[in-house]
Amino acid sequence: MRDHILDTLKNLRKGELKEFKSKLTDIELEEGYNCIHQCDLEKADPVEITDLLIHHYKEHYGVKVTTTVLDAINQRDS
Repeated sequence: MRDHILDTLKNLRKGELKEFKSKLTDIELEEGYNCIHQCDLEKADPVEITDLLIHHYKEHYGVKVTTTVLDAINQRDS
């Protein structure tokens, strides 16, 4: 699952990745989860973002969060 998140993020263009990071701090999360701080995402590349997603949300919920953000930025097919 980690590799799937990473591959998805690597396929985003620079502007799309910037939008993904912005939206990631602005989505509604399930109870018990906290947003990743914007300062942690600012200079993060796809590998670092993937690590943050897995660290904050574990693999299964990390995939769900990634999908939610991709939907929000209209990049679900990436």
